[in-house]
Amino acid sequence: MEAIYTFTEPQIWAIGGALLMMLFDMVTGIAQSLFNHNFKSSTMRQGLGHKATLSLIILLSICIEILGAHIAGLDFGGVTVYVVCIAIIGMEFASILENIKRAYPELADAPIMKIFEHADTDEITKAIADEAAKRG
Repeated sequence: MEAIYTFTEPQIWAIGGALLMMLFDMVTGIAQSLFNHNFKSSTMRQGLGHKATLSLIILLSICIEILGAHIAGLDFGGVTVYVVCIAIIGMEFASILENIKRAYPELADAPIMKIFEHADTDEITKAIADEAAKRG
């Protein structure tokens, strides 16, 4: 029996990375809320809803790839899953840094955080799209 779709190694890493970053964001979000004594179940439910939505977006990109591989002329070459997951990794990374700064405000001025203060998310998103276009 032939596989319906075979994931590439970069796709697997991108999906795994996005899911790992979402988990890390949840852990740092809960930790910072506990440290700051402002844990709210409603905020946690909202965050879990956002993670579920991001997971559905990943699933949608996988569906697009599978359908595209079987419909003549619509093969996306794995780019959809890759771009979606890399964008999610970037978003989650920024959120993790925010959570860390809230949990440990003294780190906001630390040299390690200075590396990220000039990161332009629009430029990063454009660079990801450009790279995906090269691969596709």
